[in-house]
Amino acid sequence: MIKKNNFLNIIFFLALFLEGLDAFSLFTIPLSWIGVVVFVSIYLYLKFVSKEGYIFDLIGIKYFLYYLVLVTLIRTITFDYDIPELATTNVYEYLALRLLKILSFYGVISITVWLTSKKGIEFITQLIVYVGIAISLLSLYSYFSYVFDWSDFVRNRPGSGGWTQPIRRACSVLRNYGTFREPSFLAVWIAPIIPLIFKFAKKNSIWYLVSILPILSLVLTRSLTGVVSILLVFGLVFVFKLVRLKSFDFHLVIPVFLILLVSIFSNNLSYKFPALDPSMCPPESADKCNCSIYDDEQDKAKNSNNVFESIFNRVAIISSGGIGGFENIDILSKYIQSESLKIFGDGLGISNLKFSPRYDELTKQVKEDEIIYKNPGQVVSFNNLYGNLYLSGGVIALLMFLLIISNMFMRIVRLKEFDQYLMSGLLLILLMFFFQAEELSSMLAIYVGLIIAKSNNE
Repeated sequence: MIKKNNFLNIIFFLALFLEGLDAFSLFTIPLSWIGVVVFVSIYLYLKFVSKEGYIFDLIGIKYFLYYLVLVTLIRTITFDYDIPELATTNVYEYLALRLLKILSFYGVISITVWLTSKKGIEFITQLIVYVGIAISLLSLYSYFSYVFDWSDFVRNRPGSGGWTQPIRRACSVLRNYGTFREPSFLAVWIAPIIPLIFKFAKKNSIWYLVSILPILSLVLTRSLTGVVSILLVFGLVFVFKLVRLKSFDFHLVIPVFLILLVSIFSNNLSYKFPALDPSMCPPESADKCNCSIYDDEQDKAKNSNNVFESIFNRVAIISSGGIGGFENIDILSKYIQSESLKIFGDGLGISNLKFSPRYDELTKQVKEDEIIYKNPGQVVSFNNLYGNLYLSGGVIALLMFLLIISNMFMRIVRLKEFDQYLMSGLLLILLMFFFQAEELSSMLAIYVGLIIAKSNNE
């Protein structure tokens, strides 16, 4: 008979695996949301049924989430905006999912701390790594299914516009590679696994070979955010140890070397993707997906048969353009400047619904005397956690979050044995949240849980 603790352990990591299958649905329910519901269910069981839920001492997280929920509920009462026509849920379902995600974030922190108290940090970390490797392998299969004409998985979850996204019907280069609806989402999910693998590699070098799988999976997404963020954070932590701790740690150099090596080697596994063309768009109608709007210098660089140049040429393009080179940040910055100061915010999800029509106006282009919109009729993401927190919860929410993160870094620094990999992983997640994804993620919750558990054990 499986013990209760072992059963909950299995279910938790199954939920994490399901979250990594973002592009797939069971009937009409996305597998990633099933994972979120499982996280919440485990947390509620531990807290109210078994009464074994671990109450961690960082109460600031609890009040931060209470505040976001309260603002959202109050704003929902007076909210009268229509949801965009291509949204896959109604307005109340959409807002309810945002609140469910908040509860899941708190639940994952609690479950992680509780599991480490029962099984130990190393055991739990290893299982997290195994889930990451499994998602990497599935994503690599998806990539090679295009290269070698294999049968890809049935990517049956509708995308933002309501249509499914098989790999051969990509409006943008490689848009549908991997187990996520977009390769950039895969990069944000898989990248935080990599520092944990190098944590094990410091003790057993076989893990360096294992690390090639998620690194290759990441590099083939051609995610500028993922690749450059990893290089940057390992460099920052290396300099921190060298200056602050007077320690030259060559283990922090190895990840940088491997990522650059895999980036160069991956050119042998790549090819030039089909030119961006309206024929690659979903068949509904041209106005729902006009690929010509993506025909810019960054897309041309990305659409290259040289993966290394595809990633780092875009670094040069963006660097020369300043903040305007980061398109999402530039658009978000213009929107924030046009709005009044947000003290309390508009509420989770509601801020996106208010932003969507303004995004259409900020990104529209005129080509051949015709106005072309980038994401017409869709709910638009900020692609920036900090912008989302500010617009959803105002200055108050943003300051509360920054205080919590500061506490996390202080806990790492005060550990008897400085954990360079927890530091790298946390920095990596926070850096990627500037450029991709906007909700408090399970990976961030796991890292927060691991940091709390480790600091409490000393």
